[in-house]
Parts: sequence; C-alpha cells; structure tokens
Amino acid sequence: MMLNTKGAIISENDDVDTNDIYLPNQSEHVTQIAVDIGGSLAKVVWFSKSPEGGRLNFVKFETVKIDECIEFVGSLLKQRSTMMIRGTGGGSHKYHDLFEQRLGVRIQQEDEMECLITGLNFLVRQIAYEVFTYDERRPDPMEFEDASRSMFPYMLVNIGSGVSIIKVTSEETYERISGTSFGGGTLWGLLSLLTDAKDYDEMLELSKLGDNKNVDMLVGDIYGGAYDKIGLKSTTIASSFGKVFKTPAAERKSKFKPEDMAVSLLYLVSNTIGQIAYLNAQAHGIQRIYFSGFFIRGHPVTMNALSYAISFWSKGKIKALFLRHEGYLGAVGAFLRDPPEAVRANSFKENFSHTQKISLHSLGAVGALDSSQTDLTVFPLLKDPEQYKCDTSDLKDPQLQNYWIDLLDMNLQHLVDLALKHQGGVSSEELAKRADRFASMYRAHLKRLRKEPNCYGLLTVRGLLNLREQCLREMGFTDIFHQVKLSENKAALMGFPKFLQKIDSLKGHVQLETLLDNILAGNMYDWGSQAMQKMLESGDFNFALAKEKVGRPAQFNHVEKLKKRLVDGKPYKKAIIFVDNSGSDLVFGILPFVRFLLLAGTEVILAANTYPSVNDITAVELEPLLKSAAQFDHVLSDGLDHQKLHVVATGSGSPCLDLRQVSEELAMVAKDADLVVIEGMGRAIHTNFFARFVTDVIKIGVFKNPQIAKELGAQMFDGVVLFE
Repeated sequence: MMLNTKGAIISENDDVDTNDIYLPNQSEHVTQIAVDIGGSLAKVVWFSKSPEGGRLNFVKFETVKIDECIEFVGSLLKQRSTMMIRGTGGGSHKYHDLFEQRLGVRIQQEDEMECLITGLNFLVRQIAYEVFTYDERRPDPMEFEDASRSMFPYMLVNIGSGVSIIKVTSEETYERISGTSFGGGTLWGLLSLLTDAKDYDEMLELSKLGDNKNVDMLVGDIYGGAYDKIGLKSTTIASSFGKVFKTPAAERKSKFKPEDMAVSLLYLVSNTIGQIAYLNAQAHGIQRIYFSGFFIRGHPVTMNALSYAISFWSKGKIKALFLRHEGYLGAVGAFLRDPPEAVRANSFKENFSHTQKISLHSLGAVGALDSSQTDLTVFPLLKDPEQYKCDTSDLKDPQLQNYWIDLLDMNLQHLVDLALKHQGGVSSEELAKRADRFASMYRAHLKRLRKEPNCYGLLTVRGLLNLREQCLREMGFTDIFHQVKLSENKAALMGFPKFLQKIDSLKGHVQLETLLDNILAGNMYDWGSQAMQKMLESGDFNFALAKEKVGRPAQFNHVEKLKKRLVDGKPYKKAIIFVDNSGSDLVFGILPFVRFLLLAGTEVILAANTYPSVNDITAVELEPLLKSAAQFDHVLSDGLDHQKLHVVATGSGSPCLDLRQVSEELAMVAKDADLVVIEGMGRAIHTNFFARFVTDVIKIGVFKNPQIAKELGAQMFDGVVLFE
C-alpha cells in the first residue's frame, strides 16, 4: 500500500470511486486513530499532524472485509509511537481481540451513544453546510441549514438494525427516551425474503424503480378519492401491503413485482419510524430531529420517505434533518473523546481535494477536515451572526452553475502554466507531473459538481475558488504567485515615496477622494480575475490606466458620505482593514489610506490571509513589506513604533472572506473597533456585499466579472465605495 499520496487524484469517471483510500503525505505524523465498527461498515478516522496544524481523515470498509480495515489501521500505526486506538460500535468489542492479535494494539472502548452525540455536536457547529433537509416535492430537494448557536434541545434518531431515540439537552446531557426493533434490520431482512437483491444498496436502488400503489391499499382505493373531511389525500397509504391479501394466493408471486414490494416496505418502515420519532418529539417539546445510522446512508429514497413522514405527522411544522458526515458521527466522537494535545476543536475547515461517500448512491460527499494552529470563531462585529449570509450569488440556477464551472475550467491552463514556474526544489519532470495531476484533480471535481452541484454543500463561487486552492496545495503548490508578488511589491515600493508626495500635496475632501480612487485603481491588479490576467501579463497596464478604467456609478458611490464622516467628523478609534492583493493594490491603494487614518489618530489593524491564495498578500508577507514602506515614511514608521499599526492573520487561505471563521487573535483585537474596511472583489463583492455590522463599514472594490456585475446592476470595471 502506497502511503505517500502527494500525486494522488480522484477518479475522472462520471461516478467518482468512493472506495479509493487517500492518505496524507507520509511525512505527516499520525497522532490519533479512532474506529467505529458497525454490523455493515467499519469507519476509520485518523489525525495526521503537520507544521500548519493537521488533518482529520476519513475512510470506510465493509465490516465483512474487516481484514482490510485491520491492515489499513496497521499501516497508520507505523507512523505513531503509542499502541492504543479509540473504538466504538459493537464491532469494536467483537473484533477487539483480532486487532490485538494482528497489530498488538489495544482498543480503548468508548460509549456508542456518547460518541454519536459528541460527533454530531462537533460537526453541526464546526463544519459548513453539514446539515440539510431533503424533500423531492421541492424544485431543489436538497437544502442546507445554517448552523444555529442554540442547537439544544434536539432529538437524535439513530436507525441501525433497530432504532434508538436520544434526547439531547446539552453537550454532555442526554437520555434514551424511546426506540423500536422495527428498523433497518427489519427492512433488510424482509426484502431479503421478498426479493433477490444481494445487498442493502441494491435493495434501495430497487425501490427507486417501484410503485407502492400496486401493493399498498390507498385512501382512494377505499373511498374512490380523497377523504377531505379528515384531511386525507387519495394517495395516502391506508394499509401497507393491503392489496396483497385480496389477491388469490396462486396469483400473488406473479402479480407483485419485487421493486413494488421494495418501495412499499421502505415506506412502511420509514413512516413508522417517522411517526414514532414525531410522537416522541411532541411529547418532549422538541423541534429539531436529526436522523443517522446505516439505514440512511445518504440515500435519496430513504431520506425522502423519512422527510415525508415527519412532515405528514407534524403537519409541516418539523423537518427531518440529515448530515453529510452521517456514518462517521461515532468515529469522530470517539476521536474527540481524547484528541491529541495540539488539536483545537474550533480550528477545523473542510478540504474537498480528496473526498469520500458513505455509500455509492449518497447525495453528499465528505472531505478531510484541516485543522489550523489557531481556533476559528465568528467575527465579533457582525450585526447578527445567525442571519449572516456570506455569499452574494445564489448558484442554484443550473445556468449560473455551468457558467462558473466553465469559467474556472477555461482558466485552469493559466494556473498550470504558473505552477510550472513554481520553485519547489523538485525536478522539472516532477513539477510537470504535479501540475498535470492538479489539473486532473480539479477538473474531476468540476465534472462531478456539474452532475451533483450540492455534493460538497451549497455550491458557491467561494466554494469553487476554495476548492481550486485546496487542490493546488494538495499537489504541493502552496504559492504559485510567489514570484509575481515579490516582483510587484518591489516595483510598487520603488515608486512609493514619489506617490506619497502627490498624496500629501492634497488636502481635505480632495485628498480623501483621491485616496479612495487609488484603492479602486489598485484593486484592478488582481491576478485571480480572468478579465485582468491578459492586461497584467502584457506589461502595458499601469496605475494611471487602471484609474481611467474604473467606473463610478451613483448607486455604488458613497464618497460624499465618507467625506463628511472621515474628514469633517470625529476620528475613529480603531479600524480593521481586510486587505486584498499585493503590489500596487496594497502599496498605492491601502497604505496611503492607512496613513490618512493614522494621522487622524486611528489605530489600524491590517487583516491579511494566513495562507497564500492567488496574488493576495499574506500576513507573513505584509509585515516585512510594511517595514520596508515605513523606511520611506515617518507616519507608517511612527505607527509601527507606537503600536498604532498592526498586522493580524485572518486564519484564512481564500480569495473570499467568510466572517463565520476568523482567527481568535483577529476576533480579540476587533472587539473594540469602530470601523471595518473590506477591500476587493472576492471579499467585498462575491462575499459580504450584503453583510451588516454593528459598526460603520466601508466596502470597496471593482467588478471584474460580468456575471456578478450584471446580477448587482453594475457594468464591468465599475467601482464600489459603500459606506454603511
């Protein structure tokens, strides 16, 4: 088994193979392993430590192939020193001795229900687009739920062979309030008698072909139509398998098809479980019902049946809730019962460069969970974090989905060309292989998302751009714009002193308007924009030309309001500025504006990416650049010397900005800020255009994509200066 997968790619087949095993780089140290072994699947999660933090990885095996699972765990144990792993599920007891005999490893048993709840609480709170509802009566059946801070109380209905119903009232408080033996084992067992299907997935697929009205007795069969007086539609099931007993015994085997019996039995089991779940929720005053267990497996027929049952019995007041990581709850919970010391529970983001599905027909896929070295938290100046909508564009429209996927696909070769210039201490042959693998990997993801747009959560521009960055990093291309940034920073700094002389010759309103014009012009230097790439590559694009190209439509021009506040009004105490591109954008656009604020007595925090993304400047790059610029200017120098000018890493490695997950350090220093400035198309237009804050905010950037410009009523290269 190959453990070094720096060159691994996902399948380019139409159906991505969910059984491929992807491991982290062999150089990463495995510090914790947890297993959840059920009757059907054995799930393994392991944490691999790296200089940047680490990664929580996922893989599954059929329990009947437990030898493969043991062999895999053995390969992980070679990378760690201790010989103990965490385990949950009945199989962790059943196969305990086998693990010990084969690997010399001891399984530390963890309570199954505690692990399920711990895993669910973590995933719901930490992972974006984890929770969804499913209803095929809607135009888009799969809809994602925003994480709620007030998630308790809730009810967990775990459907395995039987059913356990758990009431959860806090992180550590829960009780089993009900259950039934009428569960997944019932469905599987009866379908094994009634059909020739060989496994559970085949049985569920068979049910998709069936029509239950050929087997079930409906209200319409009894009344000739609906029973409106008591609210029963003609299609409501009056008696499951009710038509069978009326059929002569000699005709039953030939009349009733396996697929019809399969869907009828699925509805019977799902409706019964749904009714039991609803009655328990009603009795305990609970509105949130999560479903998990082998019965679910992300299968659309099963989820739709459960959703219909909950909606029917609650009269539409309660929705059935499902999770993308369903199936891994127990293993994640076992891992979290005793995580490695370096792991921060609030530091995880999902990485989709490599993905897994819990079953072949699951609607959702899961990526690895990357952990950073700092906790991530909500930006404290958001007006209403629970109502915060990060993304501006809604990509539910298939035409928009295809537009963005096509655009990113067409731009792929440009990134490959840049990657081939990457100086990574490897041979040109190895570099070419990695670049090719990156292109294959990202293109395979785009191909999958054309067919399954909700596979990785809600499809957004931000998500597509983040996925591209993740694939680049996975192939070893951590910063393909490094040389571009260095040369642009150097060139801009050379012109910085003369540029400041022009700025300082201006006063009052004229000076501020010029500063804002310069930020807009600087924001044109965006290598992440396909519209700008050819201009920037030509070498003929200069700052004066950039200023000429920027439009100033009235609906996005709040400059006059800003003049009254920034020039005529009381100075701000502290400003948080989310910066964007390196080079001219930072040096000619942002830094002169920073000087303006410093001269007014405002403390300034420059918030920059923690990790590289296109030509966006990182915090590590910004600090020396700031010191170099300060050599030419006493205002910047005094700001640094007197602790009035700081650089703080955001915790992000994205060209966009998700204010639900910023570094703990940034959140701490931002608490007493009274001005927020968000700059750039990715941060202020693609994301946060509609975000509201408890403080004053300036959103400034340039439209460099025709789709988002048209959607918001702008033209290409129109500038945005919003003051709210």
